[in-house]
Amino acid sequence: MANLRPFLIPTASMFRSAGPPALTSAQYARDFNEVKTIGAVNSTTRTADQTQAAIWWHDRHLGEWEIKRQLTTGQRLNILQTARMFAMVDLAEADATTACFNEKAAWTFWRPVTAIQLADTDGNPATAADPSWMSLLVTPPHPDFTSGHTCFTAASRSALAYFFGRDDIAFSAYSAASGTTRHFRGFSRAVAEVIEARIWGGIHTRTAVTESPRRAGVAGRASPGARRLAW
Repeated sequence: MANLRPFLIPTASMFRSAGPPALTSAQYARDFNEVKTIGAVNSTTRTADQTQAAIWWHDRHLGEWEIKRQLTTGQRLNILQTARMFAMVDLAEADATTACFNEKAAWTFWRPVTAIQLADTDGNPATAADPSWMSLLVTPPHPDFTSGHTCFTAASRSALAYFFGRDDIAFSAYSAASGTTRHFRGFSRAVAEVIEARIWGGIHTRTAVTESPRRAGVAGRASPGARRLAW
């Protein structure tokens, strides 16, 4: 994924960030202690709704087709408009994912499950190791920084907002993994929730999930290719 040639953006590395915080920094300690507390499989601070949201967003079906169909029918798009919407969203998602994994490959930053279990090796006095700590969700086998799911979601929702010319279109989707349907009053609301959900699930630090939408929002909405497709 990291080395694919993008469809719309010039290069996969064009949105390179300054990277994750230093292991000895106060920001890293804040990120670490937040996910250690709320993202643990046995967390006592995570609410039932937060647990459901974490599982809902982790469902690999993503509700993506259901959402697109719902928007297509709900907004009464014709065949040409539907094709343009799918092209804009799918290509934006693809490029954002490539850019995200290019970023992951550049920094190879450890996931919370590794960082917390091996915290006695990070040199930060504000972190404490817990060799038995496990995350609520199964940790994917690729680096923490940045979050692929928030890259993907931010790109798709940015492209949708650009296509419709508004953010406040309500939609919902069902997840078999959580057994629940989640409802959103707008595209940015969904992005805001997935940012938190990845922390609630214990698989990402806050810096990893807040940096992703900044990269993906630009890739998904501002690329010349996306603007051409909009016409």
